[in-house]
Amino acid sequence: MFEPNCVIALIAPEISIKSSFVRSFMVNKLKKNIILYLDHFGLEYENIYYVAGRLIIPTKDPKKVLSVLKNCFGVLSLCPAQSFEFDSLNDICSKVGGIIEGRFSNESFAIRGKSFSKKFSSKKLEEELGGVVLNSFPKMKVKLKNPDKEVFCIVQNKNSFVYFESFSSVGGMPVGVQGKAGIICNSKTNKEDLFLVGKNLFKVGASIIIVSNEVIDFDLSELEKFNSFIKIKTIPVALARTYSENGGLKAFFSCAKNESDFKTDCELIGEKVFAPLLF
Repeated sequence: MFEPNCVIALIAPEISIKSSFVRSFMVNKLKKNIILYLDHFGLEYENIYYVAGRLIIPTKDPKKVLSVLKNCFGVLSLCPAQSFEFDSLNDICSKVGGIIEGRFSNESFAIRGKSFSKKFSSKKLEEELGGVVLNSFPKMKVKLKNPDKEVFCIVQNKNSFVYFESFSSVGGMPVGVQGKAGIICNSKTNKEDLFLVGKNLFKVGASIIIVSNEVIDFDLSELEKFNSFIKIKTIPVALARTYSENGGLKAFFSCAKNESDFKTDCELIGEKVFAPLLF
């Protein structure tokens, strides 16, 4: 019987292609962001660790973790999985046989195996697990392209992870790895434009600060769910300029959709401003 006891968070390719030093920095930041999400909802979890492009999140409530992390930038997909220790390939096959019990019928299937063990290859893992499925369900047929069912198995050191489905997340870069950006707001700024600029900045790894000399009445909770539920601050223009001079703000962004409003924002800040909705 399949009893998921962890969630596998596959990191986005934007992180994977970085150098080992930069990748390590980004993975650590992503791990911290994930912890903020889990703590916000009071979810129990054990030590989160990194395995071959994936963060493993041991938890007693995988379904809730899936729901919570679907808006976490830096995560490409989420998989509820069952992890277990093993002694040999035969041991893996025996345990997977128990996990798949009752899950299939007369359907097509494919095994997607990934072995990081020096004792057996990914292909060997797939062949042996395929035999396990066919022994348990003789009427099933192997179909590598568009099968009815898939069995995923990852082997790393003395641990194996088995899962059957993957759920898409938002991808992108972990929020905070690119420093802070200021979004200029005024009476002409509408909520939808602010959210669009803010969400896109989150996706490329920036944290955001609202820059305005006016009172902003927008409810930012829908935007903060992409920010590990950390409250988004609003600061006046003068303070934002100081932050920029000291390196605390990397860039300013305008929500303007026309040249006139863009020019007004540039004059307000007194330095180069980016306007992603204008160009």
